[in-house]
Amino acid sequence: MLKRIFIRASLIFFGLAGLTTTLPAAAHYIWIEQDDVHQTRLFFGEYQDKEREKSPGRLDEIKAPQAWLIDANGKRQPLEATRRADHFDLGVARHGAAPVIAEELSYEVKDWTKHGHGVVKPMFYARFIPTVVASLGKPELMLDILHTSFDGNSSKTFTVYFDGTPLANTKVKIHAPDFSTSEQVTDESGKVSFPTPWTGEYVLEVIHLEKRPGQFQGQKFEAFRHRATLTFNLPESPRGK
Repeated sequence: MLKRIFIRASLIFFGLAGLTTTLPAAAHYIWIEQDDVHQTRLFFGEYQDKEREKSPGRLDEIKAPQAWLIDANGKRQPLEATRRADHFDLGVARHGAAPVIAEELSYEVKDWTKHGHGVVKPMFYARFIPTVVASLGKPELMLDILHTSFDGNSSKTFTVYFDGTPLANTKVKIHAPDFSTSEQVTDESGKVSFPTPWTGEYVLEVIHLEKRPGQFQGQKFEAFRHRATLTFNLPESPRGK
């Protein structure tokens, strides 16, 4: 009986998440994971499809990622990003309760016209937050996702920022621990709330197209395509809570 209720809840929350389609290369993004001993890794691919690009291979498209730990005083502490077979090793976070952020701004210009994106300059951002983080913090990345409330296991609220300003009416994809995906839209204050019925790792993903032309490494583009993720781990509640 409980199993049937759980399955039904999954279907209600994630709707048609099981209906997948083949995604273009433009669907890739970066995200950060941290294990129980605070070993921190940066991945490139598609989390929901369990796809992690490798080196040699498409991981090499991420040429110069930068990463930082945000200390208790809100200051950035640089982390070295070492390329491995299927990720960038960011080392062991000395302060396990500290957020970690990363960005890749040197990704080459792409002509994704056939995918409906035009000629764009992709910009990638990622943030990891521990569930025990004390401070809500402030936006650090051009496109950033911050938690607004983080109490209990019933639901969570987040705010999407672009250039430090809340970003309204923007789609946020929520990849759950079972690798299913749902979608919400930020309100006028840039906020989005959603239930978190499962323990484990969640990855939020958001895209913002900035229609500002420019040139990078001699190639002209029509717009910046910003893409950000936020990763957090939801621990299992003590029995009876």
